[in-house]
Amino acid sequence: MSYDDMKTLWKSPHNRPSSEETEKQREAFVASLRRQHRAFYLRIGLAMTLMLVPLAGLAKHLIEGGAFALRQEWAALVLLALPLIGATLFIRRQVRHHREHRDYARSVKQTVRAALDANQAAQQRAKILQTLLALCVPAMALCIWQLQSVGKTRPHEALSMTIFMTLVVVGSWIGISWSSRKLRPQERSLTTLLEELG
Repeated sequence: MSYDDMKTLWKSPHNRPSSEETEKQREAFVASLRRQHRAFYLRIGLAMTLMLVPLAGLAKHLIEGGAFALRQEWAALVLLALPLIGATLFIRRQVRHHREHRDYARSVKQTVRAALDANQAAQQRAKILQTLLALCVPAMALCIWQLQSVGKTRPHEALSMTIFMTLVVVGSWIGISWSSRKLRPQERSLTTLLEELG
């Protein structure tokens, strides 16, 4: 159920929907929030799993006695740390959301308030992701330069990595901007609806 549907409900011709109608709409809105919560944990779980792959690879490399000069290759650790920092911030914000809106299903007003907070959390996540992507650019450049300087990467490989990672960062930035483009209008709609509910 969309935010505009909820707004239409409270601006119906009679301006007072029946209790049965209200309950149905509330249940639909609660179900929508629950789907959002499940989707968040699914995405963060997938992201954490993907982040463990390079960490496990590095750990295996070190255990097997592979060369790793911390003073010359520290940028790789920074690059690995950035997504972990992002995931930590996302989880903390989500935990706070659940703590502040434990009873969001009890009434329409509480549900709308929880939806507004979830919207603001999504906007915050988008900003954090874009900030992390911006930080990834110098970290990646330094990492590739360090790999080349210690002889682990040849010039043509460094160029290929640079092109690939640039495409990944630009594509991710565009994807985040595209997916978050509706958040601001939704926030305004929810804020207005919450004010109307009193």
